[in-house]
Amino acid sequence: MTKLNIIYEDRPTIYAKFNHVQSQDYIAYKSIIQITDSVKQPITIQLEFTGIRPYAPMPPDKHVIKASNLIELYVKLDRWLGKFGYIIR
Repeated sequence: MTKLNIIYEDRPTIYAKFNHVQSQDYIAYKSIIQITDSVKQPITIQLEFTGIRPYAPMPPDKHVIKASNLIELYVKLDRWLGKFGYIIR
């Protein structure tokens, strides 16, 4: 297996709010977005929870999502957070 070359890397912080009228719970994930020279799914995001645990349902502390383009990555991230009741802010 050959080593993949990293074309681009970014380290944003992703914030999400629990989607309920009476809730003010937010979560933050430190993330690493990498674009490699892979053929099938060149874009990956590695999420790691940072911050204080909310009272709302909590997604896993670490998670990796792979996608073929940035739009698909955003849709997958939104769907993953939506399973736990969060929306991206």
